[in-house]
Amino acid sequence: MYIYRSTIATLTMIMLPVLGGMWTLQAGILNISQEGAMLMAAFFAVLGSYIFSSFWMGLLFAILASLMINIIYAFFCINLRANIWVIGMALNILASSLTILLLKSVFGVKGSFTSSKIQQIPSLHLGNLGPLNAFLNDFSLVVWITIGLVLFFKYVDTHTTFGLHLKAAGKNWQALDTAGISSTLIRYESILINAVLVGIAGAYLSIGYLKLFNKDMSAGRGWIAVAAVIFGDGNFTWTLIATIAFGFMDALGISLQSYGLNSNLTLMFPYLAITAALIYQGVRSYRLKEKG
Repeated sequence: MYIYRSTIATLTMIMLPVLGGMWTLQAGILNISQEGAMLMAAFFAVLGSYIFSSFWMGLLFAILASLMINIIYAFFCINLRANIWVIGMALNILASSLTILLLKSVFGVKGSFTSSKIQQIPSLHLGNLGPLNAFLNDFSLVVWITIGLVLFFKYVDTHTTFGLHLKAAGKNWQALDTAGISSTLIRYESILINAVLVGIAGAYLSIGYLKLFNKDMSAGRGWIAVAAVIFGDGNFTWTLIATIAFGFMDALGISLQSYGLNSNLTLMFPYLAITAALIYQGVRSYRLKEKG
């Protein structure tokens, strides 16, 4: 049961950026800056919640911080056609350094910050559900929002014109522009949607799952989300499967630490899963090309 609840918690942090990242990939621009945006969102969620003693303000601050990073990323990659990996890595490094600087400047600490003034995102208790209590009760509000968003994104992806426009922007943007629909606007919309979701994920990490900010606390989860998006290659089902698998391995690694396994070893679990998944995808793509 502990592994189940831990999987749900870690899965939520990954699922939100994956949903938005899948749309940016469909629109033809993989978002590499998610790690930095999540880290910035986590810091500003703590800042907003601390100043106003409101988790809503923490969420707002987190989303605005993520939007700032992603707008810069979108401008360089869409308008200036810069290399997505160079810009993404630069923004991720900037976010890591900037949050450490802000931690020292604003709160006067170096490693981590917590306070009783920080209001945590609440958990929902659905009442007495009998044997389902442990499965459904006392999960964060963000967990239920994420479940709703998964269903919403699935519907939009397969049943709406916006979903078709996203795919057209990535596969045949010239035809989309000829039809009078701006592929540039579609790409901006996908990145801004992704930014909002990454902002919520960052807020969940620092004022939902935890109640503090620690330097580099995103701990590669933004990169795990990017790997899940690459593995899914724009396909909703495969992206979802990869996200669940990576989330489970992350939770399993954390859980096994309580059994005395070295933490450096257990922290490798999600990345070993990523490596195996990407090798599988590479072999599968090669075989499909050979058949073609």
